Amino acid sequence: MNAALSSRRTLVTGASQPLGVELVRQCLVRGDTVYAACRNPARVPVLADLRAEFGGLEMLPFDPADASSVADAVPVLEQFTDTLDLLIIGPGEPGAHERAGEAERDAHLDTLTGSGLAEHYRRYAVSPLLLVRTVLPFLAHRDGARVLVTTSWLGSLHGKSQGGDYATCASAAALHMLMRALAHDLVEQGIVVGLGNPGHFATTPEGPVFRHSVEEAALGLLGQMDRLPRERSGAFFDWTGAERAW
Repeated sequence: MNAALSSRRTLVTGASQPLGVELVRQCLVRGDTVYAACRNPARVPVLADLRAEFGGLEMLPFDPADASSVADAVPVLEQFTDTLDLLIIGPGEPGAHERAGEAERDAHLDTLTGSGLAEHYRRYAVSPLLLVRTVLPFLAHRDGARVLVTTSWLGSLHGKSQGGDYATCASAAALHMLMRALAHDLVEQGIVVGLGNPGHFATTPEGPVFRHSVEEAALGLLGQMDRLPRERSGAFFDWTGAERAW
């Protein structure tokens, strides 16, 4: 069981993905009241297990990339709370355009399509921005609210040293710019935005020994976000706290 509950209220999207689940877990461990969002929570039995173990967990069925499902989720969230201290935008759930063959197609110059690139951009760059705008009234009610956006080193222009991965790299780089602009727009409301790279983590104890665990990645991101000063809102950092080159 977790320690005495904190007053922090946290919404975590991408709660069907390994990192999203671990972020939910670690927020519960530290005493947050957590709202876990994914396309179909009933298909993620570990969430029910976490609710039974810790309490303080509610599930929200929505996909941030589906505007209608986000709109439907807002009244449900309002039934639970009128404020959020922390919004964690976890890893996005793959869309219909990302069947294995199509995802591979849009990684390569000779096979990529404009529609594939545009849909990837919409799902992984634009949708997080629109989600923040939608839940902004919840965040604005809390002094010092924070937004943690999980991202990837693949969005670094400085670090792009080889070809390929067109859709993934372009969408991540676009996400970074949108979140940097957002950080400036939210500064007067005291809302801090951070872009966190979880690195190459292992999702099981039997994972490669050269990778850190998903637990370490989640704890690192949460700790760095908690410590991020307001004057560094919009920063791009690793789970270790190291600053990432843009």
